[in-house]
Amino acid sequence: MKILALSQAFWPDTASISQHLADLTIELNNKGHEVSVLTSRNDYENPKIKYQTKENYNGIEIQRLRNSSLGKKNKISRLIDFISFNILVFFKLLFNRNKYDMIISLTQPPLLAYFGIIIAKIKKIKFVYWTMDLQPELSIIAGYVKKNSFTANSLQRRGDYIFKKADIIITLDKYMKNHIIERSNTKAKIDIVPVWPVMSNIYEGLRNENPFRNENNFGNKIVIMYSGNHSVMHPLDTLLDAAYELRNDSRFIFVHIGGGIRLQDVKKYRAKHSLDNIKLLPYQPREKIHLSLGSADLQVVILGDDCVGYTHPNKIYGAMYIGKPLLYIGPSKSHISDILDQCPGNISINHGQKNKLVNELVAFADKKQIEWDEIGQRNLSYAKEYLSPKLLLSHMINSIEGKN
Repeated sequence: MKILALSQAFWPDTASISQHLADLTIELNNKGHEVSVLTSRNDYENPKIKYQTKENYNGIEIQRLRNSSLGKKNKISRLIDFISFNILVFFKLLFNRNKYDMIISLTQPPLLAYFGIIIAKIKKIKFVYWTMDLQPELSIIAGYVKKNSFTANSLQRRGDYIFKKADIIITLDKYMKNHIIERSNTKAKIDIVPVWPVMSNIYEGLRNENPFRNENNFGNKIVIMYSGNHSVMHPLDTLLDAAYELRNDSRFIFVHIGGGIRLQDVKKYRAKHSLDNIKLLPYQPREKIHLSLGSADLQVVILGDDCVGYTHPNKIYGAMYIGKPLLYIGPSKSHISDILDQCPGNISINHGQKNKLVNELVAFADKKQIEWDEIGQRNLSYAKEYLSPKLLLSHMINSIEGKN
């Protein structure tokens, strides 16, 4: 098939959606499909970084649009960037003379798929909706949009239109699938395919010989790491409060890697309380992710209350794939808790349970290294059986090709 993918971010951007779409398009190309990507020339986190407007990456033809680049300074700047990108995509598709057999659209930015599916229906192109989050639910929870407002209802109607008109919907967990069905009563085929870990290697060396650990002077401290996008949907308060309570316990260091809106919360909290046990680091290149994640003793995964079925933090997959214990902060019933129920020994708490978290961390510190390794190995065994990139990519390709 001749396939066009739509996404705000794509290679060489380090955002998760960029890396997963790159994996998918490369695999589609390897299967003999002709794949193109329509994306933004602005880096997802840093709009000052610009990419080439046209480029070929592993056989994938990339065209990047010159949309506005105000960045994530505030809600208005983000909204302008979203709108400008969506409008440019719509008119690019409308006047594009290429005859595509399929359009695959991601959910970032909001309504991208709506403009994509309008053109798909006009030109009779098969439409695949890769649903990674849901609007307006997330915007309502984040406080960007008022429930039952004109904006919320407008987003809902357009979102329901996409669900009803899409040929295939690929979503990430059963909670999201059930919500889509209840919300839109869609008759589209819905496949559940979790996103895969975006690393090709696993660090298997000794703990204190990890290059990333040594480069950042972690020493023999217990590294509690939150790596990736610090999303507005996933509050960090409980984790930060635990760092404050443990500020005089030299065994711990809390490491935050990446970007996102809530990273500012971390910076302000650290400065307000003069916390030396919180360390901030930038996104790491993909070829070093196995080293950065592998330097942690506990990988943190956070899911906001009321977000189950609306969004899907994929940090859990990379965290499990490196074979390390996990700390989960979030609702008791979610796609994350479902996985951890099968892998005993990890730490799970609800938001607001600061004292419980502190006690769990102290208890974890008192365990022997062999006990940490046993927890990590259970996580790794589960990941290899159910979450391997090869397995999940194969499932997704089969869904796109209509073989599932």
